[in-house]
Amino acid sequence: MRIYKAKAPMRIGFFGGGTDVSPYAEEHGGKVLNCTIDKYVRCMLKPSDDGALTIRSLDLEEVSRNVTGHWDGKLSLPQAVLDAVPLAKGVEVTMFSDVPPGSGLGSSSALVVSMLKLMGEAYNIPMTPHELAETAYKIERVDLGIPGGRQDQYAAAFGGMSVYHFSKNGVIVEPVLSDTTALLELESCLLIGYIGSRKLLTQQLVNDQVNRLKQGDTLRYHDETKAFVDESVKLLRAKKIDDFGRLLHDAWEVKKAFSPYIAPPIVDEVYAKARKHGAWGGKITGAGGGGFMVIACPFDRRLEMERVLTEAGMQVRHFSFTTQGVHAWSFDTDE
Repeated sequence: MRIYKAKAPMRIGFFGGGTDVSPYAEEHGGKVLNCTIDKYVRCMLKPSDDGALTIRSLDLEEVSRNVTGHWDGKLSLPQAVLDAVPLAKGVEVTMFSDVPPGSGLGSSSALVVSMLKLMGEAYNIPMTPHELAETAYKIERVDLGIPGGRQDQYAAAFGGMSVYHFSKNGVIVEPVLSDTTALLELESCLLIGYIGSRKLLTQQLVNDQVNRLKQGDTLRYHDETKAFVDESVKLLRAKKIDDFGRLLHDAWEVKKAFSPYIAPPIVDEVYAKARKHGAWGGKITGAGGGGFMVIACPFDRRLEMERVLTEAGMQVRHFSFTTQGVHAWSFDTDE
């Protein structure tokens, strides 16, 4: 029996988040800097025993089956991926994420990209990274109507530290660093941690941002957020990591003006403690409301920062940057 597996990385969004969301991206041009990390959504495909389509989410402890052409269960995202691949019949797909749902690390898009790559490996459907990202975007944003932008799908497909340029004409991917020293130095001065699910806030938060943009209330904040991307790239290439961290603080102050839902009290409390103990800057890694935070601080303050943030309720998680996007492979087994 042949088994197929895939994994797609999640990402830390540093600058420009929100400018990849429609209608801003098409009307004004979006720009985002992010980097993938060694936290993945992992999937496996194998033939099913009864010929049905079965989805098993190990972390959500949910099972969904399609026996008669209709799905049962709650797993709408993986259901939509299998519906988009008519060749998928009589298989069981098992999946889990390295982080909790509502992480703000792009786990939903990583799931879709991982599953699409898995299907491509199993059914010999070649797809470029651009095609993977665009197909994932269509499934999430168009087919299922889940609000959000494009950066997560592209990060999962391409991987690495890149600037993504979004416009009505398409998406341009600009890798940022040819020298890994800057990436390693930045990694040594960052920590991430989970402060609670943002799952229930996601749709309300994104819709609120879009409405405020359409009313003209936040256009200048989007423009300011986008401008931080070019400055941050210059600082990275010059290996000025402390200034990069301070720029995170400036950008976070602007980002909070997008919507009152972005920084609930627990976020402000944790961030204030980080700053009090020497953090250069930091932010929520996703659209806001909770999930993971990233904090930039001097290397020799890392352990103290971990202790302080843990006491404040953050679940600190160690990580490393990655330079590659989604992977898929297969092997034979005697099972």
